[in-house]
Amino acid sequence: MIKYEIVNSKLPQTKSLDVDFVIEEIEEIINTYGLNITQKTTLSTLKGSIHYHLKQGKNAGVLELTYWASKHRLWTEIHDNRLAEWNKDLIVPFTQALADCFCGELINENS
Repeated sequence: MIKYEIVNSKLPQTKSLDVDFVIEEIEEIINTYGLNITQKTTLSTLKGSIHYHLKQGKNAGVLELTYWASKHRLWTEIHDNRLAEWNKDLIVPFTQALADCFCGELINENS
């Protein structure tokens, strides 16, 4: 699995009423990168999270994004069985765009 998390961001300053604004910003960046939201759900293990499956056209592979507002966490990941050239090439610049949007830093959690 390839995983990047955004840390030291302004997400902890987000009030509960601003969560919708954060989601709008996330989805704007998704659109900017030409990605399609094929699934938007809550992960049962992360109560209150918003989890996306993102695809690039009809290409194989999935880029996953999770925003867990109550824990002020935002990360992207690619599971081994969903790895493709496009998502491998896109995960760093896409996640960096999210980090820039929320004044955070990108960390590689693949170590």
